[in-house]
Amino acid sequence: MTERIRSPLIINILLAVMVVALYFNTLDNSATNWDDPVLFTRSTYYGFTWDHVKEVLTFHSGSTYQPLRDLSYMIDFGLWGDRAVLGMHIQSMVLYLLMIVACYAFLRRLLAAFHDDEDDCYIWAAMASVLYAVHPVHVESVAWLFARKEPLLGIFTFVSLWAFLQARLVSWKYYVLSALALLLAILSKPTALVIPGALFVLDIALQARLKEPSFWKKRLALYLPILIVVVPMIVRLVGMMHFTGGIKPHHGGSFWTNLLAVSQILISYIGLIGFNINYSADYPIRLFTDPHMWQPWLYAGLNVLLVASAVAAFMKKRYLYSFFVAWYYVFLLPVSHIYPISQVMTDRYALLPSLSWCVLLGYLLNRLWHAKVQIGILSPRFFMALAIGLFCFITLFYAHMTFRQNDVWQNSQTLWEDTLAKYPTSSPANVNLAAIYIKQGRYADAQRLAIEAIKALPYDYLAISNLALTQIMMGQYDNAVNNYLQALKLKPDLHEARMGLAYAYWEKGDYAKAYEVYSGLHREGITGSPSHRNAMYYRLGYAAWKTGRKDEARKYLAMAEPGLREDPFKLSELAGVYTSMRDMPKAYELYSDLYDRLEEGDAKVKLARLLKALEERLGKTGK
Repeated sequence: MTERIRSPLIINILLAVMVVALYFNTLDNSATNWDDPVLFTRSTYYGFTWDHVKEVLTFHSGSTYQPLRDLSYMIDFGLWGDRAVLGMHIQSMVLYLLMIVACYAFLRRLLAAFHDDEDDCYIWAAMASVLYAVHPVHVESVAWLFARKEPLLGIFTFVSLWAFLQARLVSWKYYVLSALALLLAILSKPTALVIPGALFVLDIALQARLKEPSFWKKRLALYLPILIVVVPMIVRLVGMMHFTGGIKPHHGGSFWTNLLAVSQILISYIGLIGFNINYSADYPIRLFTDPHMWQPWLYAGLNVLLVASAVAAFMKKRYLYSFFVAWYYVFLLPVSHIYPISQVMTDRYALLPSLSWCVLLGYLLNRLWHAKVQIGILSPRFFMALAIGLFCFITLFYAHMTFRQNDVWQNSQTLWEDTLAKYPTSSPANVNLAAIYIKQGRYADAQRLAIEAIKALPYDYLAISNLALTQIMMGQYDNAVNNYLQALKLKPDLHEARMGLAYAYWEKGDYAKAYEVYSGLHREGITGSPSHRNAMYYRLGYAAWKTGRKDEARKYLAMAEPGLREDPFKLSELAGVYTSMRDMPKAYELYSDLYDRLEEGDAKVKLARLLKALEERLGKTGK
């Protein structure tokens, strides 16, 4: 068996079969209403042209720069066309497999650098890689279409670290590959800016083991250029998040109480990765930020113990343990809420940190495998069999949870109903399920969910906007206006809220304010989908007429007319507006068009009478 485990080809084939078998049931999953719609509204993704590639590669202020992720979506739309969702799932599965293969290569090289027993290294690396491949905390990173950046980040992170090890142990030329992979990781997801931290810890551990001469002088030449590039990029990323509203208020109200929340979040991820059986799209946990309570100091103490254990292990030359403790903290640092973000915890943020847990399990199983203790009548191979049994049990248990969680991601409704069943106070679940219920006409249920989301996260502008939309549908226009205004205070560029606000004003008959908001949207070119654009111009024209702007009214109604002619009901409404405006020739033209398209029946008879009256007023003869 050890000989088979020595073969990278056999292990890689095993990993490939496992990944495909585990994630095959994601191929019929739909896109969810959690950011996935953005993929289908961005025209750049449609058509793999040079102009689109240039657009993706162009840096835009006020937004994250993730061109590799965007190029991968362009490939999906270019290859699959109308079946792009299936293509996205296939590519995500392939990228995840490549990430696992890269992880296995990295672990084999890493363990060999710090461990003298080759058999131990092969078994340990194989077990850890298999456990990492089947871990259920990774489902979100594969099943969610918008999470494409996660496996891309993983691939280039592992390649960069593997090449760094090769550069330190074989040839400096591998530094070029390591730097290139680091760059590609950053272009996949900006949080890759922490990778140099992992490289530095690995470098220190290698130096402690190998004692390279002139180490610090060489390291200064290596890391100083990295810092010169990375630090400004981190500052820019934080500034961009501030500008776009991605950074939320401090937990507990101050920087210091927020650090208590950070401490709790770091420990909570250990529970999520190692001891959770109910994986979900969101985890609304209560954060303890009151320094007069005992709970925050418990979490702080656990972090101190964990870091102290890593320092102690380093002093005892157990460098791998120290490295993977550092690995856990380094890759959680960007999402640990030092700068608070929307979600407290989520599975995709644990994709890289979870490797520490899998390596630890692999180490314990490997030690059991090689245990030489003779106990009574037990066979000398008892502990090897026990290790294999435990490994198979954990692998199958993880695989079962992964397979089950894939089906949770079947569609938006299954995803958010499952999340609320496990965590009823989840703000994203309440917000997104409310949006689904609005489309289904379940306005009372949607209103209840939106209110729950706001209770959980008072600054959630999407929840407030959803609440306003339900209130419009239920005829509560004043409440809708107030809530849209509140959402826009929190996020002034929330175009959906501006459109909703204008509609609420229009429905309640406040045409002056409706005109003000709609005309502002028109000036900025914010018109929404073609169907919404037609309705917007119609309402803008009507509001302009109601506020005495007759020339503007005719202009906007003319802009709405081509689209409204496609719907007999909307065409009738438009003709009615022209009748109210005393523009009888235009009203007669539209009603005549409508008459020609109606089937025989009462509606056509009534319309004939109306046309007859208009003919008499206009001195016409005809129908």
